[in-house]
Amino acid sequence: MTSFLCDLIRIRSVCGIDAERFVAQRILVECQSLKLKCDLVSAPNEEHRPNVIVTAGNGPSKFLFVGHMDTVNVEDETQWSFPPFAGAIDDKTQRLIGRGSCDNKGGIVCALYALYLLQQFIDEKSLNVSIQLACVVDEESGACSSIGVRHLLDRKLISGSGAIYVYPGINVTIGHRGLLRLEINVKGENVHTGTVEWNTKTKGANASTALARILIALEDYAWSNDTDPSFPDLTLNVTPGTILNGGGFASVVPSNASAMVDIRLMPSTSADDILKKIEDITKIIINERNEFYHKMTRDTTSSVRLSASITIKNQLPAATIDSRHPLVLSCVNAVKRVLNIIPTTNGCGPANEGYMLIDSGIPTICGFGPIGGNVHGVDEWISVPSMAQTVDIYVDIVSNFCQLCV
Repeated sequence: MTSFLCDLIRIRSVCGIDAERFVAQRILVECQSLKLKCDLVSAPNEEHRPNVIVTAGNGPSKFLFVGHMDTVNVEDETQWSFPPFAGAIDDKTQRLIGRGSCDNKGGIVCALYALYLLQQFIDEKSLNVSIQLACVVDEESGACSSIGVRHLLDRKLISGSGAIYVYPGINVTIGHRGLLRLEINVKGENVHTGTVEWNTKTKGANASTALARILIALEDYAWSNDTDPSFPDLTLNVTPGTILNGGGFASVVPSNASAMVDIRLMPSTSADDILKKIEDITKIIINERNEFYHKMTRDTTSSVRLSASITIKNQLPAATIDSRHPLVLSCVNAVKRVLNIIPTTNGCGPANEGYMLIDSGIPTICGFGPIGGNVHGVDEWISVPSMAQTVDIYVDIVSNFCQLCV
């Protein structure tokens, strides 16, 4: 398993830069060696980005594992203890270091080998059942892609009475917060900063400073403290200015500025209400800045110089399943049996594609897998010893939840 994961890490699959086809082909080779059925399925005109469906058994699909093959990028490789795409193991900590090690290639490896063991059990008992693993593309683009999980669901190529998204950690993740991601664009008026017109403010309007005021106002606003018992220590969270762009030259008043606003939604949060409040705050600031320029010129006929627009770039709902659902209990009991500990059963802060599965009628654990850390960060890692343990846990979950042993 470890060498297989190292191979996957060495194959770069940075979302938006590297197509996932080489990762898919390596998974196909591993499936052939394990005698597992494997199909590559691409969305139209996306042949370079195939999803992989691995199947154990030949009957109706009873359970589904899901993991994504793409990764985020690495900003500065010099900050890493080992090269991020080398798949190196730190002998002292028994951690495999590499981009994608725990998000999400390590979970894929564990699920694949769980299917290998389940295939043997299904054959031995002559069971009319199948278990699937979907290795999907394009998750890191925002968990709303139409060419990965959504494509497979729409074509009814994956199904199950339950599912696990193979993210790292032994918290039985019963849901995730929603996401609303906005882009605020402010338009102003260009003018050379050295001119009389700008000095007297008879011409020009600074889009960047207007946008800055909007972002600060959003940060200072007392947003509602939406909570949910499934998400301890998490609330509605609004983060303005995660990405900023503005201006074109040092001596020119910027006429364009834009910023991303990242909003994490609780199950009870109304995305429409949040959007309306941001629109209201933006309108107030733009009106104030236009009034500022109007007063500076003392010209009652001066036209409006600043305007703003808001675009929804990404939106997906919060999703949860009941903490007493049989799938949750199967996960908890499997961890007890294999690791002799009682795991937590909480929702997670980041959004993922679990909502697609839940909305499709598949009860889903939105994250459960090998132990790892530094997701999206420097020295992303996975615990090598936890991989074999995770395989045992996955087999236990499927066997009991699907009643394969009865």
